[in-house]
Amino acid sequence: MSIKQWSEDTISYDLNGEWSIRRAEPKEWGIYCSVYYNMEYNGFFREESYANPRRNAFWIYKGGSKVGGVRMSPNVIYHLFVIPPFNDSFGVLKQLKALLIHWSDRKEPIRTYEILPDQVHLYARAGFWPDEFRCRWMQRPTEYFHIKWEDDLRIESPEVEGTEDGGKRFILAEEIARCDFESFRGGLDATRRKQFALKDFIPGEDPNYSNEILTQASTLVFDNATDQLIANCRLCLQDDVAAVYSIGVNPAYRGRRLATRMLQRALTTLKGTYPLLRLYVMEGNDAESMYYNLGFKPGVQEIQKMYIPVD
Repeated sequence: MSIKQWSEDTISYDLNGEWSIRRAEPKEWGIYCSVYYNMEYNGFFREESYANPRRNAFWIYKGGSKVGGVRMSPNVIYHLFVIPPFNDSFGVLKQLKALLIHWSDRKEPIRTYEILPDQVHLYARAGFWPDEFRCRWMQRPTEYFHIKWEDDLRIESPEVEGTEDGGKRFILAEEIARCDFESFRGGLDATRRKQFALKDFIPGEDPNYSNEILTQASTLVFDNATDQLIANCRLCLQDDVAAVYSIGVNPAYRGRRLATRMLQRALTTLKGTYPLLRLYVMEGNDAESMYYNLGFKPGVQEIQKMYIPVD
């Protein structure tokens, strides 16, 4: 049997024996994924339908029976689930791995993301190596807070402008990069994101995942005496829910509850437009206790990434 190469136009792929995958309509596939992927995780994100329109959702068939689903394309696989009473997840993953290796550029790793506790051992058995970072989403309802800032501080929202290629950028992108560099360099999150030099912190992506209300709810904190940007909190959209893209405080200004007040400002501004605010926190992050104290509820712990190394 000749295995087909990846194409967004191919409807089905035959695997070994009686196994096959067939391209799925995203809305119906998303309903099944929201039921069978992981109930503890889905209970935490119960509004998530998984109905992303990208053309990488497949049904998994054994013979004529639909036994599960997965999202996969060259070099990536995620949201694998099986439909009871079928329960041979490892048998399914072995078949999918063989196809994935055939599709993928083996000069690059094959990745799966945000692996939930009930699938870590499954992917490890299939030859995926675990990333060392463990993370979890946290969330809380938006709420009005009375926030008082010291007179020596100036509070603004970031301003966004268009770029020549049709994207967006922060007008103070270089100042934000410097603030993040001072806030995060050498830390766990910078290591995870492979951010080591000042240029690695220039905020190129997050303005494109935001909107007017999220930008208004984002915060820049300046020291009036020096006009230096000393802290910032930037928001974005995550599955149509407001989320914290980045929050950082210059080490020289820590201990003044700036991060707490930036989050309270975000929660207050978003109230009435977004019911929830989410953030993604790495295990061991010093800020985790602050999030708990602000009423953020933790979700399921994940391994941030697992991968099959380059060939």
